[in-house]
Amino acid sequence: MPELPEVESLRRDLSSTLVWRSIVAVEARLPKLFLAPTGLVLSDLAGRRILALRRRAKFLIVDLSDELAMVIHLRLAGQLVHRTADGITLAEGGHPVPAYGAPLPHKSTHFTFRLDDGGSLFLTDIRQFGRVWLLPVSEVEGLLALSKLGPEPLDPSFTLDVLRERIQKRGKTGLKALLLDQHFVGGVGNIYADEIAFASGLTPATRADEIRGERLERLYASIRDVLGYAVREGVAEILNGKAAPHRDFPKVHGRAGSPCPTCATPIQKIRFVGRGTYTCPSCQPMDVGARSGLPARARNPSIT
Repeated sequence: MPELPEVESLRRDLSSTLVWRSIVAVEARLPKLFLAPTGLVLSDLAGRRILALRRRAKFLIVDLSDELAMVIHLRLAGQLVHRTADGITLAEGGHPVPAYGAPLPHKSTHFTFRLDDGGSLFLTDIRQFGRVWLLPVSEVEGLLALSKLGPEPLDPSFTLDVLRERIQKRGKTGLKALLLDQHFVGGVGNIYADEIAFASGLTPATRADEIRGERLERLYASIRDVLGYAVREGVAEILNGKAAPHRDFPKVHGRAGSPCPTCATPIQKIRFVGRGTYTCPSCQPMDVGARSGLPARARNPSIT
């Protein structure tokens, strides 16, 4: 699933290629993915100029002329690609299937936004979970409020004190479940939750009420460092559940059986909170509370 770093990187790239372009037409193969709570229709996009792109958690917001906005959520497998009239890719991001550079439109390209210079913005989604909203810009905050999103983890307003206050209310909730909860903090998904837990030296099952003092400081720094690195240096490359071998990031996610980059212990994959979860048994030692929250295979890797 495209997470905060993927959506933010995509926003930055599209901001340099799409702003001041006008949408002249929209082709929709799967109209059910389009939502317009105020009665607008897809044809209302025609003639609207793209003024700016912004992001909130995993939502991409496209501000348009005439006080309209298009809100896009790529969900599990959405992909956006901006190409010129002769097929040159200007910007692309989201889920890596179909492979970047593949001919478009793909059989799962559900929206094609035709632009005034002959180029196109393609929205492809092999799982059909993505959504596109069209609404007045004044109602964007209300739409986002329905998701009750937590704070932006890379915003200066997200301080150690903010994290401390929010985590104190979560009792026995395990760390990974906490990070995946968009009400707790906005934008983190499965990949970066594993990377944050590894960087902090905590297990995915470490309870919220056990994250205090130095542990809390490590967690806060890890959230900022991992997400900041991904936005700055390049997002995680995961294909068919495996991390790209030519990169050293992500460090644990998608690397089951590979040596831990810190201690060389084989990375372990388990199922936790319903998700494939990657940890280093040595660098992320389990205390009593965390041990009781993990499945038997994770508590004792010798179990088969």
